[in-house]
Amino acid sequence: MLVVLLALAAVGYFAGLGPMSRLNTARGIEPPAKLAGLDRITDPEIRGQLQLDQTRERLSQINDGKQATVEAYGDLSGSRLFIVIALRGKVDIDGTIKDSGASPELVKVVGQSTCVESNDNLPTQCYRGSNTLTVIAQSANDGVNADTVGPVADEAFTAMK
Repeated sequence: MLVVLLALAAVGYFAGLGPMSRLNTARGIEPPAKLAGLDRITDPEIRGQLQLDQTRERLSQINDGKQATVEAYGDLSGSRLFIVIALRGKVDIDGTIKDSGASPELVKVVGQSTCVESNDNLPTQCYRGSNTLTVIAQSANDGVNADTVGPVADEAFTAMK
């Protein structure tokens, strides 16, 4: 009986179901040191310029205090800079994409991520989620397509879950 209860608690915790899901959404998110072969930006001055920590605080507040992280990978002078947002809990990815106003021809599935190609208003963004974690990766460079950003979202999701 105890084994069955422990098994149910474990499934609830890791799958984000039932009362154990609240414990899961309170877990921290550990960003990887490297993503897509690029180093995570840790310099406080650059993080301040990109407003990473301020964005993380706002996201946590509007997401009912659930854990969130906002990270950048690459460098400001390079041709590859990605911003990665990770939130504990489930986000309605299809609804978010619909609300963005992206036309259907801009939406593409790359790997296990759903992406929106860049348009006049937004950079290329890719989303991957589960009941316990949602990751959004976006390119900070012009002309980067979903085929490049999608694998970054998948890698970040796997590394942070």
